[in-house]
Amino acid sequence: MNFLSNILSSIRNGKASRLSYILFIRPQNAIPKAIFDILTLLRKNGIIRGFSCIEIGTSGKIKFMIYLKYDESGKSVIDSLFLVSKPSRRVYISSAALWQPQTTTGFFVLSTPLGICTDLEARRYNVGGEILFGVT
Repeated sequence: MNFLSNILSSIRNGKASRLSYILFIRPQNAIPKAIFDILTLLRKNGIIRGFSCIEIGTSGKIKFMIYLKYDESGKSVIDSLFLVSKPSRRVYISSAALWQPQTTTGFFVLSTPLGICTDLEARRYNVGGEILFGVT
């Protein structure tokens, strides 16, 4: 999931530069379905406006255009994006630990046996998994 840190860094840099969209070319080791699921989840939760994917030639490379979202005053909807699990240190959470009181206003994105979902959905389905990143 090293590509995940690249996506999050690109979104953070685009937000800091106040760009309307960013381009992200999928690395060879990244799974396109995982990227698609993560971007769909961010769009569904109102973190990004949308995204599109375009295949580049016959090489199998896929280019993602991620459209960033800002409010009426021009401030970014994203306060912070932070990586929790890293390639050197995976962080897992059980379904029982998800029911502990949350102190943040954002949400966590988890990789569960049911697929990639937020902590709210994982509580609903009573599953745990690896915490990928957090959004506030």
